[in-house]
Amino acid sequence: MKKNILFTFMAMAAAMTMLACEQEPVTDPDSGHDGTEQSGTDDPGTTPEPEQGTLLVGTFNIRYYNTSDGVNAWESRRDAVMKFINSSAADILVLQEVCQVQAKYITENLDDRYGYIEYDRNTGNSILDDEDSEGVFLLWDKDRLSVEDKGYFWLADPSDRFPEYNKDDNTYSSWHSALPRLALWIKAEDNESPGQKICFIGTHYDHISTQAKTGSSNLVVRKLREMTGENDLKNAGTAVFAAGDLNTESGATELAALRNAMYDARKESPKTSASDTFNNFGVSGGQSVIDHIFFGGNLEPEQYDVITNPYGAPGQYISDHYPVLFRCAYKQ
Repeated sequence: MKKNILFTFMAMAAAMTMLACEQEPVTDPDSGHDGTEQSGTDDPGTTPEPEQGTLLVGTFNIRYYNTSDGVNAWESRRDAVMKFINSSAADILVLQEVCQVQAKYITENLDDRYGYIEYDRNTGNSILDDEDSEGVFLLWDKDRLSVEDKGYFWLADPSDRFPEYNKDDNTYSSWHSALPRLALWIKAEDNESPGQKICFIGTHYDHISTQAKTGSSNLVVRKLREMTGENDLKNAGTAVFAAGDLNTESGATELAALRNAMYDARKESPKTSASDTFNNFGVSGGQSVIDHIFFGGNLEPEQYDVITNPYGAPGQYISDHYPVLFRCAYKQ
């Protein structure tokens, strides 16, 4: 009897996983964005040139492996995606919606300077372990950063184990997420600035549950406080970042905890791109700003860019999201 129940549960989970890899993330139509932007960059669609002494961090939803995407299918975009990743010169970059076939291609073609961790949101195991996997992939420049610790946690309460499945409404955890979600993190020392610590959390919020988005924001802030040992993240001695596809526009109440505890790179940077981050492959409607980078600690914002360059993708879109890069410097 127990074996039959276990088999049924595993079959149900597998079916939901396959469904998840055929679902397109949606935005929250009720989330408000005040539309305020800073002055634009001279050429916001291209990767900013790295500068000595600055940090460049980013987030990029690469679009899950969907064979129905036509000219925008992964096989058509994968070289463009890798061209961006390897030429971005990002010190830290988090990727979302990475399925097994994509993770294999990325790891096979990733520049040697990058280290990485990746986890499947359906199991907590490596994305590379299961053909039905899909998760978050976090990479960093090994020459620039010495990673002292790394890992992941579930976007759920509790956050230390796989979210419990709610059979009544087909959701997960007490937050009723439509899908299991997780966040990846690293603690590192900047080799160019000995003694300077960096804490980075990269994630992908649920696309439906308002409760899950709010809970995730509170959890990310709490985790960063635990990682740094400091309550005031805006003025922490450690450089702190929270980045990812948060499936929510910046003015929404679901992101209030992040806005209150940290700074929004898009709003604080003196040079800021005003482009939407979700482009919907150019299909009219649905474009929005749902990919975010928040920061705190002893950092001065310099430039925030939404990278609209297609890098040679046949459909002229590197993904249904644009990559986002944020350049900052340590306070003097």
